[in-house]
Amino acid sequence: MNKIIIYISAILITFSSCDDYLNRMPLNNPSDETFLSNETEMKMALTACYSDLWLNFSVMPFMLTFDYLTDIGYERDVSALQALGQGAGDATNKVIVDYWKGFYNGIAKCNNLIQNMERGRANVNAATYAQIKAEARFLRALYYSYLIELYGDVPLVTEVLSLNNSKMARTPKSAVVDFILKELTEASGDMVETNNPVSGHASKGAALAIKARVALYNERWADAISASSAVMAMEGTQYALESNYSKLFRNEGEASKEVIFSVQYMVGTQVHTLYRLFGSRNASAFTNKKPAYQLADSWECVDGLPIDKSPLFNPKDPFKNRDPRLGYTLAVPGSEFLGFQFETHGDSIQCWNYLTNKRVNNLEATHAYATFTGLCWRKYANVEDRLASNQCDMNPIIIRYAEVLLTYAEAKIKSGQIDASVYEAINKVRKRPSVNMPPVTTTDPTELFYAVCRERKYEFAGEGLRLFDIRRWKIAEDVMNEPLLGRMKKAYPDKAPRIDKFANAYYEGIPIASQGESADFKMRVVDRRIFNAERDYLWPIPYIERQTNPELVQNPNYE
Repeated sequence: MNKIIIYISAILITFSSCDDYLNRMPLNNPSDETFLSNETEMKMALTACYSDLWLNFSVMPFMLTFDYLTDIGYERDVSALQALGQGAGDATNKVIVDYWKGFYNGIAKCNNLIQNMERGRANVNAATYAQIKAEARFLRALYYSYLIELYGDVPLVTEVLSLNNSKMARTPKSAVVDFILKELTEASGDMVETNNPVSGHASKGAALAIKARVALYNERWADAISASSAVMAMEGTQYALESNYSKLFRNEGEASKEVIFSVQYMVGTQVHTLYRLFGSRNASAFTNKKPAYQLADSWECVDGLPIDKSPLFNPKDPFKNRDPRLGYTLAVPGSEFLGFQFETHGDSIQCWNYLTNKRVNNLEATHAYATFTGLCWRKYANVEDRLASNQCDMNPIIIRYAEVLLTYAEAKIKSGQIDASVYEAINKVRKRPSVNMPPVTTTDPTELFYAVCRERKYEFAGEGLRLFDIRRWKIAEDVMNEPLLGRMKKAYPDKAPRIDKFANAYYEGIPIASQGESADFKMRVVDRRIFNAERDYLWPIPYIERQTNPELVQNPNYE
C-alpha cells in the first residue's frame, strides 16, 4: 500500500499549485478531471484492473507459485521463494512484499474505476456500465481473497486513498470475508452468463465460483453450497468437465467448458516462462520448479486403494496401474516428455529423442542441475513452446469446474448434509473418461471428508491450491516438517511408503540418505523445511508497509 500513498502524494503536490499552467487539461492524454467519462475510457481502466493478474515471481504466474511453499513442490533456485518454503521467510521477503503490493495495486485500480466511473454514467449504455462495474468489483474481491488467506486481517480499502485516510488499521478477516461474499453476490447479477474463458472477461460463473471458494476456505458452509450450486445449475449450457484431463493444461484446452476463469497471456503483450521452469534438461529447459517425490506416491492404484494397500502396486514398477492423473500431472521415469524419453535412473546415460528418432546423451541422468527429485511437472509444460521457452502464453487457470464440484461436496459434508448429490459431485471428477477411477462409496462422514481431501490433491496438484488446503485443514505443521525427497538414483524402494488419510506419504523403514551420503540406493533429501505452527499459518505484514503505516500490527511471532 505504500506505493499507493506515494502516488497519491505526487498527485496532491502537483494539483495543489496555484500556477494556472498546472490546471490546464492535457492535450494528448486523458485528464484526471474528466477520465472515465465515456465507454472507451472505462474499458481502458477495466483492462488496467485485470493487468495485476499478471503478478508473478520470476516470470511465473502468481497462482502457481504457491505450491512451492508446500510439501508437494520445491523451488531449486536460491531465492525468496525457496527461503519462504523452508520456513525462513520474514517481513522483508520479496515474495511477501511483492504479493501484498501487487494485490493492493489491483485493488487501487478497481477502487478508482468504481468510485469515478459515475462521472460518465450518462454517456454509457446502462447494461455495459453495470457490466464494467461488476467486473471491477469481482476483481477487487478476488485480490482480497488472496490477501486474507496469505496475511489474515488486512486493511479493507474500498475508496481512492488520500493522505488523510491512508493510514488504516487491519480489518478483521471475518469482516473482509463478509465484504467479499457480498461483493461477489451483487456483482454476479450484472455479469454475463456466457462462459468464454478466452474472452479476457470474468463471467457470472466466475464470481459465484470464487465466492464458493472463499466461503469454503472460511467455513461459511451455506454460502459455499449455494454459490457452487448456482454454478452447477449451469452445467451443460456453460460448464462441463473436460473429458480429456490433460487437455486442460495445453493450449488447445484454453477454451474448455471446464475453465471458469484464467489469466490471459499473449505473445507480444504478456508472456511467462513455464516451459523453461517446468521442462526437462533434455528438452533445453531448466527444471527450476520441481515436484516432490512424495507427491508421486500420493495417487491411488486403479482399484481405488492407496499404494500401501493395493495388490496392484509393484514397487519395482511404481508408476504402473495408477490413477491416470499421476501421469497427466507429472513426467515420471519411463514416459515420453517434451519429445524425449524421460528417464532419471543414474545408469541411463542415453535416451531416445522422438523429435529426431535418434539416441542422445541423457542429461536427466548426467546433468548436475537436472531434476533433483526424479520427476518433472507435466502440467503447463507444452512441447509447442520448445523453440521459445521464455515466450509462453498458455493461460494459467485460476478456477475450474472440478473445483466447484469438490467445494460443493466438502461443504455439504462439513455441514452434515450428506446426500446423493455429494457422491455425484465427487464421482463426476473421478469418473471423467480420461481418468475413470472407481467411485467413492463410503457412508462414514469422516472418511468421506478425507476422500474429498485426497481428491483435491490428486486433481489440483501443480495448480497452486495446495498451500490453502494444508493451512485450512491444519496439516501444514505435519507435512512441512518432513524432508522433501527425491528418488533413489539407481533403484526404487522395495516397499510402498505409508499413505495417510490425506494421501501424504511417509517413508518409515525406507532408507533415506544423510548429508554427503550416496543416494544411489537411498531416497535423496532435496530440502529440509521448518514450519512453526505458532507463526507460519500466516505470512508477516511486509516491513516497509508497517514503516509507512504504523497502524498495521504485525502477525504473531514475526518481528
